[in-house]
Amino acid sequence: MTEQIDQQSPAILLVDDVPLILDLLQDILESQDHRVLRSELGAKVTEILDRENVGLVFCDVSLPDIHGVEVLRMIKQHTPEIQVIMISGQQDFDVARQVLRERALDYLVKPFSQEEVLEAVKQGLDAYHHALNQSQARLEAQRRMTDLVLLKQIGETASSGSDLQELFDQILDSIVHSADVEVASLMLIKEDGLLHIASARGLSESIINSVRVASGEGISGHVLATREPVLISNIAQDSRFKSAGPVGAQRYKDQSLLSVPIQIRDEMVGVINVNNKRSGEPFDIEDQELLVAISNQVSLAMENFKLVNHLRQQALTLERTNEDLVRMNRARTRLVCNLSHELKTPLTSIMGYVDLALTFFARLSEEDFKDYLQQVREEGENLEKLITGMLRLFSIESEREIWRWKSFGVPWSIADSFQYYSKKMLERQISTDIDIQDDLPEVYGDQEKFGMAFNALIDNAVKFNCDGGTVKVKAEIRVHDDLEYVYLRIFNNGHSIPLDARETIFNSYTQLGDIDTEKPHGVGIGLALAKVVIDRMKGDIFLEPVEEDGTSFGMLLPTEQTYNQLKA
Repeated sequence: MTEQIDQQSPAILLVDDVPLILDLLQDILESQDHRVLRSELGAKVTEILDRENVGLVFCDVSLPDIHGVEVLRMIKQHTPEIQVIMISGQQDFDVARQVLRERALDYLVKPFSQEEVLEAVKQGLDAYHHALNQSQARLEAQRRMTDLVLLKQIGETASSGSDLQELFDQILDSIVHSADVEVASLMLIKEDGLLHIASARGLSESIINSVRVASGEGISGHVLATREPVLISNIAQDSRFKSAGPVGAQRYKDQSLLSVPIQIRDEMVGVINVNNKRSGEPFDIEDQELLVAISNQVSLAMENFKLVNHLRQQALTLERTNEDLVRMNRARTRLVCNLSHELKTPLTSIMGYVDLALTFFARLSEEDFKDYLQQVREEGENLEKLITGMLRLFSIESEREIWRWKSFGVPWSIADSFQYYSKKMLERQISTDIDIQDDLPEVYGDQEKFGMAFNALIDNAVKFNCDGGTVKVKAEIRVHDDLEYVYLRIFNNGHSIPLDARETIFNSYTQLGDIDTEKPHGVGIGLALAKVVIDRMKGDIFLEPVEEDGTSFGMLLPTEQTYNQLKA
């Protein structure tokens, strides 16, 4: 089977000092036709990378000659695009955190199954190819920027215009001045394949707006067809363009004219025409050479203009992307700070109750011991809920989740959610007001994920409500853009969210309140989770204005028929 492996595809390097592990991984990988390299020493990795095309590395944390983290650093310094999966014989959170900080793709603990290995390989090679594409895109952007710098030097005409029409007008002014002519026109090929006058001097508006020239028709059409300049000393005596005589009698006072093609690379894009020299003399070969030089400048200017606009758009896109990344980085920093507190709080409680139980075990009554266990369980449930919600958001955002699409009734999800939160609502004396329209159609999506999104909204409605407040839910049919939806409204009369936050409130890790001056509730994943799920269902979720105190979220959930129309 090894002979069938594609030598051009990136190899997978295995680094482990245990031959049995190397043999196991090699058998798994070669069974899928992957090219495998292996080494029992970490220090030799860079030598292998120098001579081999490697896309993915499995590296043991504990090696006899060098620590696995150092190998990881060496690989990333040598070729950052190569993906590294660290493997270890024990579950060590500190080591896992360290290798992930050093940009390892994953951390696998022995023993691992064939499915784990192959899934890691798939993700690793996909990430490797994605990183290569990004690297090539950066090089291409750099090359285009270099081209832009060179093109900028072609002249003032090529760089002065703020739009194409201004550019054409400047070019025509330059032609009239340089060639000392009364009439000049710049014609470009439009979508209909005909030449249209883009800019002109010495021609009436009616002529500019009405003239259309096909390839081979008249002088301009002849230049378009042949891609060669036409220099005419006396149009009345030129047998090629007899049909232009009557027009010439009106337009050409000295019977001499000059027409040259405009080409961008090998593509014809237009024609430049001049006539009526102010001196009254006919055009000569020097005039033709001058106009050809100007035509070349025009083609460079047009190409430069397109490249500038393209690069401006790319720059704007990169700027927006950078702003998004900065915002996301700040939000993730807030998440880490808040998550640290959120995780430590239940953990501290759990450890406190356990320490009390261990210290005063002999003195505790059965009722006290049971109460401690109950407190530990509740804190454990809070911790589990926090971690589960965070991991589900990451999983759904990365599109690793399997979606089980079907039609389902919204009332079931509403009932399940209120049953789940009934205890908390009872403790805070929060009442409910549920209004569900009769004959409500079923919506289309993943019922479990929708229930998770709806729970997040109810969780917010309970968490941010005031004691003795109300949670109102309304469900009804609504038609939007001629498509049928189920409209859901979740309202609580507690804390209000300002409407100017409607654009950011659903962003991942976004929270109201400043973590430096006040403690926001949660870690900012509930609304982001709801947004990701509803968007995937091709629905919409939004913050609604309210007349009184409180917050109202609205959702438009498509039926199966609406979903299929939106997907088409």
